[in-house]
Parts: sequence; C-alpha cells; structure tokens
Amino acid sequence: MTAIMLAHGVLRVPAPVVLEDGTRVHLTRDIEPGAPDYDEWLPHAVPEVDAWHGDTDDTAILDRWRAAASA
Repeated sequence: MTAIMLAHGVLRVPAPVVLEDGTRVHLTRDIEPGAPDYDEWLPHAVPEVDAWHGDTDDTAILDRWRAAASA
C-alpha cells in the first residue's frame, strides 16, 4: 500500500469501502501529522511529485486520450 505525501506532511492513503450491495469503492482519506495512525503510514509515503510524474503508462494513456479528444 502506498501513501502520498501532500503539502505540510499530510498523507493521502487508500480507504476502500464495501457498500451494502457488495460494491467495492476505492476512496482515499487524508491523515494529518499528529493523527493516531500517521506514524503507521509514514514509512509507505512517497512525495506527491513522484506519484504523478514519470510514469510511462500514464503518459501513454494521456496521449491516447488527447488524440481521441482532438479527433
């Protein structure tokens, strides 16, 4: 599991929820420094810039989307 470190040390972590009908929803929640579970997530945190940049899969997906949108 990965946490993303946002500004001021806030961590964005996964928080999946299962609805009454069994549907699984993938959510996130933010944990501020000093919160009880902050230290548990901190070792898994990556800086926000590393989480969003440099992934060739994401770049390929965006290129296909842009090509389709401009057609």
